[in-house]
Amino acid sequence: MKLATIGMAMMLLSATAVLADTSPKPLVDSKPVKVTSADAAGPVFSSKAAVKETGQDGPGTNVLLHRSKDHKVTMGLYEATGASDYDIDSYELDEFLFFITGGVTMTSTDGTVLEAHAGEAVAVPKGWKGHWSTKGYKLYYTAYTDDAKPK
Repeated sequence: MKLATIGMAMMLLSATAVLADTSPKPLVDSKPVKVTSADAAGPVFSSKAAVKETGQDGPGTNVLLHRSKDHKVTMGLYEATGASDYDIDSYELDEFLFFITGGVTMTSTDGTVLEAHAGEAVAVPKGWKGHWSTKGYKLYYTAYTDDAKPK
C-alpha cells in the first residue's frame, strides 16, 4: 500500500503551487473571478490556466483560481481522470472540496466511511488519516496551510 503524506493529488498540486517557484499562476489575482457551471464541466480544464500533472490520483489538471498574498490559501478546480486507491499518513492541510462530477470514498482509521458524490462537499481537516479511493472526479477546492511562505 502506498502511504501518502498528502491525501490527494490536488492537495499535492495545491501545496506545490504554494511552495514552489514553478507554481501555476492564478487565473486572476486582482479582482473576483467567476467560473460558470458550463466551464467547470470541462472547458476550464483546457484553458491556458490549466496545469496538467500526474499525482496519486493519476493524470490530473489543476486550475488555480486564486492564491492569497501570504500564500496560505489557494482556491481552484481539480480534475482527476484516473482511478486511485491509497492510504494517507496525515493530510497536510485543511481543505474544502465540492465535487462537480465523480466522487470519493474516504475511510478513516477508526473505520468510519464517508462517500462524497457530485453535488456534495467534504471538509478535510489537517492531520486526517485514512484511505482514499476514487474512480475520478472534478471538483472545486479551497485549501489552507500555515506552512506557506510568500515568494
